Amino acid sequence: DFANAVKLIDTLSAAKERVEKERVDVDYLLYLKGLALINLGQLDAALDNFATLEKEFPKSAWLSRSRFGRGAALAKQRNYQAAAAIYKAEAERLLSSGRKDELTGIYLESADRFFEGEIEKGPSTRKQPDYNQALTFYTQALQLKPSLPVRQKIEFRIARCHQELNQLPQAIEAYRNFLNAYSGRKILPAQRAPAALEVEAQFQQGKTQLAAGQAAEARKTWQDFLSGDAAKEAGGKLVAEATYQLAHTFGVPAPATVGDLELGVAALERFVKSFPKHELAPQAEFEIAQSYAQHGRFEQTVATLKKLIENPGYSKAKQVPAAWNLLGQSYAAQKKFGEAIAAWREFLEKYPSDPNWSQVQRVIIDTEYAIAEEQRIQENYVAARKSWETFLNKYPLDGRAAFILLLFGQMEFDEAVKLVVQASRLPVDPRKKDVDEKAGETPTPQKAGETPAPQAAEAAQKLFAAAIDDWLKVVSKYPGSEEASRAALNIGVTLEVQLGKLAEALEAYKKVEGKHQGEAQQRIANLTAKQLEIVTERKFRSNEKPHIKLTTRNLESVSVKLYRVDLTDYFRKMHLATGIESLDIALIDPDKSWDHKIEKFDKYRRIDEQIEIPVDGPGVTAVTVSSDAFEATTMLVVSDIDIIVKSSRNELFVYAQNLLASKPADGVNLLISDANKVFAEGATGKDGILQKKFEELKTVTDLRVFAVQEGHAASSLVGLEGLQFAVGLSPKGYLYSERPAYRAGQLVNLKGIIRWVANDRYTFKAGEKYQLDVDDARGRVIHTETTALGEFGTVAAHFMLPKTAPQGQYRVHLYQPGRDQSYETSFVVHEYQLEPIQFMVDLKQKVFYRGEHVTGKFVLKYYYGTPLAGRTIQYR
Repeated sequence: DFANAVKLIDTLSAAKERVEKERVDVDYLLYLKGLALINLGQLDAALDNFATLEKEFPKSAWLSRSRFGRGAALAKQRNYQAAAAIYKAEAERLLSSGRKDELTGIYLESADRFFEGEIEKGPSTRKQPDYNQALTFYTQALQLKPSLPVRQKIEFRIARCHQELNQLPQAIEAYRNFLNAYSGRKILPAQRAPAALEVEAQFQQGKTQLAAGQAAEARKTWQDFLSGDAAKEAGGKLVAEATYQLAHTFGVPAPATVGDLELGVAALERFVKSFPKHELAPQAEFEIAQSYAQHGRFEQTVATLKKLIENPGYSKAKQVPAAWNLLGQSYAAQKKFGEAIAAWREFLEKYPSDPNWSQVQRVIIDTEYAIAEEQRIQENYVAARKSWETFLNKYPLDGRAAFILLLFGQMEFDEAVKLVVQASRLPVDPRKKDVDEKAGETPTPQKAGETPAPQAAEAAQKLFAAAIDDWLKVVSKYPGSEEASRAALNIGVTLEVQLGKLAEALEAYKKVEGKHQGEAQQRIANLTAKQLEIVTERKFRSNEKPHIKLTTRNLESVSVKLYRVDLTDYFRKMHLATGIESLDIALIDPDKSWDHKIEKFDKYRRIDEQIEIPVDGPGVTAVTVSSDAFEATTMLVVSDIDIIVKSSRNELFVYAQNLLASKPADGVNLLISDANKVFAEGATGKDGILQKKFEELKTVTDLRVFAVQEGHAASSLVGLEGLQFAVGLSPKGYLYSERPAYRAGQLVNLKGIIRWVANDRYTFKAGEKYQLDVDDARGRVIHTETTALGEFGTVAAHFMLPKTAPQGQYRVHLYQPGRDQSYETSFVVHEYQLEPIQFMVDLKQKVFYRGEHVTGKFVLKYYYGTPLAGRTIQYR
């Protein structure tokens, strides 16, 4: 209803008082009136209405709409030229960079608000940025293609958003694109970013690269930044911070290598020297100390920390308390515990509100404990005990009190063991040994001042007893603790092993409770169980008295039975000379038997003794020792012969020797088995050797040889798995020239060495003829002759290369027509051309660093030394 709309708009526009009271937007009403008049067909009135709006309200938000309204009215009047002029002006305005910046500003307003952050709710006034939202708005704003200054700001902020969101690859790429587009000497001044924005982008790119683990790239970026013109113009505080950050590209404060340590410390020292009053200067000094400590250079650490602490300019720096703490740690690492405790006490006194105060107080206590522990490690047991006693008086409730008492006993025990070892290894004067032993006296120590063995043993006994007393205190004072369990077990072990009081040890083991109770029960079982072991320690000769080693516990007597064994029959059946111990011989009557009473029997004690075995002559005897519930069998061998066995896939070699007479054993019978059957028998000759070929050797895996002679026996097992057949000798020849390369027209000298094979030996026949051919690089024969072997099995020849010989590789072929023997060699023909001009680059040094000037000389001269002057040289 456009007519009534026009009337209502006129009424509202005329009521000025009402308009002011109700704040009616008259410019908006005039715009609506113009649209209504166009729809009513009153085009002139519409044009006048729009003109009124634009005149009376020059700052109205509806001006652009009004101009479009005029254009629409003029178009309906067919005044296209006037309408086009309006549309053209509006199009230029809408597409102008100013208009784009205006529209971009809408996004930037929100983006900047999210980037800079809004104040948190509550008592805190801290701003909380939202970089995800900011990145979204900045990206949308960039799509509007704003003007260059606005675009530069947006692209930089996009890179910062990626950086803050820890999207490091995207941030590095964004900074790189920004710097490539808006900085550098190749960029026109009109296109360059403002210096402040450029230096900020370079600095942040270095930080992003370092955070991404690209230390070398970050170092390069910051070095370029510090040497660039933009930093000198607008670097400000970023110059100092970049100088400081350079050290972190070497891994400071924890550099991985010594090289990184030196470079990182040098960078920090350079920063401190250049910016001594910067707020990061104390942090740089502290990181120098940390870097030295990381590599165990504690003297340099201490010197750096003292310099930091004593600097009056750093008195209020937060690094000073940490420096006192690290100073104490550095002294402690050098085992200068007194200086360490003094440094920590200084820290406790000066900084009672420091968050590490309680931790340092605990470290002091641990260090006082470590002082005693270090004395114990150095085996200064008296000093260690004194230090720990002082420690217990100061800190009676410390959780390590029980362990300290346990160590008191352990130190007494270790000192006693040292005395026992000393007594057992004490050197004796050989001149007095026999006299002392005949007189029933203890041998005299060789060196004056050493404790005699009886006195050392007596002192050790007292120390073992003292250790038991200390451990009893642990058991009574801290019942149920792990230390008490360990102490109770130690008491039993000392009584059993060191003092030999087995009954008392058994009672002590019964009192062990807690963690070590299982080990105590195992020792009780070992002490109370009956044990029987026998061992034949070696093979015996016929002039020796053979014996076995018998080990028993809780057995007063044993029964010994002897069974003579025919080892030849045993080998034929078992194909081995071992395993007799596993035979069931209980049903066979022994050749000899007797009861043996254990000498020096003592209940619970493990007793070792030797039993002499009465056998007649050489041979093999199975010895069985038994008691009520136990039985053990061993094999006893009396033999004077031994054998050495070697084998290939074709031939067997056996050498037998009488070791008693130290001469070869003649006539020794040999049985040769492949583990399944005895495939051969033989005997050694006068030289004690059997050397013979056997077809079965081609497939044998385990070769077993048994030797026997009048009761004397020996055996050997040789593994042939993986052994291959030996390859025989083959004819060989070596043909060569006196040098590898020639020029056309030169003399070529050739020589060859030829060897045939006869009876597995290299041989030759003097005068034997061979054909020698030489082919050029194109395959044509250029020389041929017949030559004969000389008295040393060699051939020699020489010929002239044609002056027209082509360049390339030449083939030399030596052979016998109709036979397989053929040998070859080659040489090369070259044409040498002397270059008339020599060109050299002479630099003053081999290594240059980024930013340095490369200085040197280009030298151009003839080969005979005359220089070439005035020539143009191009280089890059």
